[in-house]
Amino acid sequence: MKKIAFIFSMLYILNIHAQSFEGEIVFEIEHIFHDSSLNNNRLPNSLSCIISGEYSKIKQFTSLGNQSIIKDTIINQSTLLLKFGDDEIAIILENNKDTNEVVQINYSDEYLKILNYECQKAIVNSYNKLTEKNSTSIVYFTSKISSAYSNNFENLRGFPLFYEINSDNITSIYKVIKIDSSIINPKEFEINKEIKTFTFSEFKKLMNQ
Repeated sequence: MKKIAFIFSMLYILNIHAQSFEGEIVFEIEHIFHDSSLNNNRLPNSLSCIISGEYSKIKQFTSLGNQSIIKDTIINQSTLLLKFGDDEIAIILENNKDTNEVVQINYSDEYLKILNYECQKAIVNSYNKLTEKNSTSIVYFTSKISSAYSNNFENLRGFPLFYEINSDNITSIYKVIKIDSSIINPKEFEINKEIKTFTFSEFKKLMNQ
């Protein structure tokens, strides 16, 4: 059994490197509120995804503070870093089970070229465990970059370069505006060991106190 697990892990690693990309992918974000009174102007209007080897780092900036997710694709574990002023905490998210659960993916024969990448359309139904809400997403993804680097769309056949997330009260549209292929400093994925670290369950209990 150990040999079989090792073989599958090696095939997984080889698949990631076959879709090798190193650099930064930048998105602009538009939020459309179905009830305008809910708009507090606190949601991020941009997102960047930094990719190198087995790691990815997603960075968002809001008026409340900065947020980033560092993902290790080998062990399929993500760390959410939240920074509010001088305070910073880390939350361990394992195997996407703590965040976004993809319920169903339907692939389309429709394609769209985005920044010279041929992207296939898919409809993704998900359940977000952070917000406890269902959503339906229209996604255009490229098979040239591995889906392992994405935290939103588990098991998609590639990396999303455009996606529109529709939930009860809001539609959020993520559109790539820049793909910069470059060498990334490994320190980009380092986490300060002195930061207070919680599991997702511990953090939820803390927030409910």
